[in-house]
Amino acid sequence: MRTAVVGAGVVGLSTAYALLRHGSEVVVYETGTPMATRSAGSSRIFRLAHGDPGLVAYAAAAAGLWADWTHRAGNRLLGQQSMVLTGPAAEDWAGAMEAAGVDHTFVDDDDLDTAELGLPVEALPGPALIDPAGGVIDARATGRFLRAAIGNRVRREHIHRIEPHDDWVELHGSRGVHEVDHVVVAAGRGTTDLASQVDLYLPSQLSHHVQFTFRLKDPDLNSPCWIDQTGSWRDGVTSYQHMAGPGLWAIGLNLPAELAMWERGREEVLDHSRELVLTYVHDALVGVDDEIVEEVYCDTPTILGDGVHVATTGPVTVLWGANLFKHAPAIGQTLANAAVNGLSPHVPRSE
Repeated sequence: MRTAVVGAGVVGLSTAYALLRHGSEVVVYETGTPMATRSAGSSRIFRLAHGDPGLVAYAAAAAGLWADWTHRAGNRLLGQQSMVLTGPAAEDWAGAMEAAGVDHTFVDDDDLDTAELGLPVEALPGPALIDPAGGVIDARATGRFLRAAIGNRVRREHIHRIEPHDDWVELHGSRGVHEVDHVVVAAGRGTTDLASQVDLYLPSQLSHHVQFTFRLKDPDLNSPCWIDQTGSWRDGVTSYQHMAGPGLWAIGLNLPAELAMWERGREEVLDHSRELVLTYVHDALVGVDDEIVEEVYCDTPTILGDGVHVATTGPVTVLWGANLFKHAPAIGQTLANAAVNGLSPHVPRSE
């Protein structure tokens, strides 16, 4: 079976890896450098915690595959820092984890003991959810593992048109026309245009986002990953935070939609985000130096929420969503299994 994967982000590479393990013939088409856009950066948060039991179970399946990848890579790809969610969603997420039969702790306190939770902040309103299976994904090591496993099957080429037939697909690219039995499109921002060519219309609204990394004053600190949805520092501003490496603390502030909207332009949003995160570190955090050591920018879908979306028409499968890195091994396996068996892939609904 000849399968093409369009897009060499972590999901595209994961799909190619799973297809190769099925014995399929695979080529990955990528316009730029693999894992250089939405999959860029040093680290990501992994968590079982979600607001939907199906996504909790899907994350649990991904955790098993992360363990397998770690074994095959010969070095740890997923850390064991745990994850803390603070804010009004904590109780609902705890309910979803309970329904999925997954270990967790719910702390229903008005004022949390942030030192006991290991969070670098002086004060924070409750409640909180603790996910002991959460941790930090080593994104760069993951990329090295997948690229080594896939080898020379990644081709630098822009695919600009797909023409499906009954049981095969014609791909038109910058280096020619290619015929394959099946194509999986996981091309980030480019997915929307390719999907429309097969009458699949995806949400197209984008926003700008940037993650900043700072040094910790205590280089031996190993805090849990933290998703803060309280909005307690400033109305409309939430965050995710985690260890980006020894002595490094990554912070992504989620701005109100009107401040991150695509029309404002990348530089304006980046400048505003930089000013805001420096103020946040100074005002709210403890033990974090207020000098930025790394910035990672990406565009992100505006209204998709946290989950996985897949659509299939004939021999074309299209994948899109937000916060997909943590699910990547499971997504790749799902898409590969469906392609090999001629089925429509099934993934849990988005939150």
